[in-house]
Amino acid sequence: MNSERNSEVAKLIQAHLENSPYSMEEITLLVGFQSPHMVEGFLRGERKVPLDKVLPLANALGCNKRRLFALVLRSWFGAEFADAIEEVFAGDSAASAERGWLAFLREFYGDSVPELTPALRRRFRLLASIPD
Repeated sequence: MNSERNSEVAKLIQAHLENSPYSMEEITLLVGFQSPHMVEGFLRGERKVPLDKVLPLANALGCNKRRLFALVLRSWFGAEFADAIEEVFAGDSAASAERGWLAFLREFYGDSVPELTPALRRRFRLLASIPD
């Protein structure tokens, strides 16, 4: 039952598992499972991540909770439903143009968007030719 929807979740988990300080067994315990078979199923795209396990899994992997939760919602309910949820709960928090910038930053940096430091602000201003 390896579905396209599950593969995006699997890719994100795999990317963070490789950099995790925890072993597969430790992640399994942190998420609340007794054996690693469930987490291995997530990695292969054969199993859907239960909704109540998304936040513990994100914490164990050190990945972006919102990104993982959005992908898991898509795996369970499809893109249309997940987009509707995002629009209802996050739609007012940023304008369309701002959401585009956020999406670009996440695409560019992955799940580790750096803090906006004074040095990064200066670099952006130089790049955009905006005076201080």
